[in-house]
Amino acid sequence: MFLMSVVSGQIPVEEIPSELKLVLDPELEIWESPEELLRECPYYLSGFDEENRPIWILEFGVWPTKDILARGREWEDAYKKYVNKMYQNIFNSVTLRATTENPVKEVNLIMDLDKYTIRHFSSIKAASFATKTLQLLAAGAKLGHVVCIVNANSFSQVVLNFVRPVLGSALERVEIFGSNKNSWIPKLLKLLPKDQLSEKYGGRKDFKPVQVYG
Repeated sequence: MFLMSVVSGQIPVEEIPSELKLVLDPELEIWESPEELLRECPYYLSGFDEENRPIWILEFGVWPTKDILARGREWEDAYKKYVNKMYQNIFNSVTLRATTENPVKEVNLIMDLDKYTIRHFSSIKAASFATKTLQLLAAGAKLGHVVCIVNANSFSQVVLNFVRPVLGSALERVEIFGSNKNSWIPKLLKLLPKDQLSEKYGGRKDFKPVQVYG
């Protein structure tokens, strides 16, 4: 999920996991997300680490997945494209500070499950969507630098344990932090620079993300 653009030639196409070949879809480049999804499903490019690897924040815990999928087939299709385009944006972002001398081949990703409740998993469609999203996260972890889940409350821990057999060993590469900020923020700041994160993740009060996509 989280590598260079094919144009830069930093990572051979054959090394992209099969689950993530969707990032090569040229139609996603021109597809525009509905305004509703941009408002309801936030994610953003937070900054860069010392090696110029992008840092992405995915606030998945507040995404109203069940409600979106209940709107009908048209919205189901749009939601799927929205997620796929997010992965494509993440994938392409490694080119932003890459050079021939110093190629960038990985990204950092924080998936925030704050406010994630049973409602997110309370329909067959919502459960399937959440599982697929976690599968892609796990696939991307093979190619990511820092990939972590934060604010994993008791319910989200149950969900993660439930889908663990589906995700396989890839999930072992994902750091999972609970809902106690005092516990996980110091660990996160050992992995990522403070000045590239918002105050919510232990960063600076005057922080501004590089680019907000949702």
